[in-house]
Amino acid sequence: MQGTYRADRDAKVNEDVPLGPMIAPLHLSEIERQHFAAIAQILEDQKRASPHYADHVGLLALRLSQIARYQAVLEVEGDTFKSQTSKKIEGKEVVFEMIRARPEVAMLSEALRHAQSLLGELMLNPSAALKLATGHKQQQDNDFADF
Repeated sequence: MQGTYRADRDAKVNEDVPLGPMIAPLHLSEIERQHFAAIAQILEDQKRASPHYADHVGLLALRLSQIARYQAVLEVEGDTFKSQTSKKIEGKEVVFEMIRARPEVAMLSEALRHAQSLLGELMLNPSAALKLATGHKQQQDNDFADF
């Protein structure tokens, strides 16, 4: 099995990745491509865009699109649904009704966690922004600094 050679993936270990424009993976939908373009623009503005990150940014764009879909379903359908089961107990049929969480609740939770993780890996969250800010270093009082 042989893949397609891409020169942009030739970075050596401990070398900076080459900077440059990112191209959205082909499997992304139109909405996912819009998310991809917005994230790529943020990375370009920060001078951190690289073709090496395209698949990772594509995965984040996919998750953001899923989050929007799951939220839309939950807004229309609600967070729960009723399920009914019946059993015969002592010759009588008894109906049990349970209120359960919709499957989209768990899927949304997982997509949110994964998107948050990807944002952190791409350093696109608020704590990373503080680290990336030029000349910004938080001062902390440390009583033990002299030791």
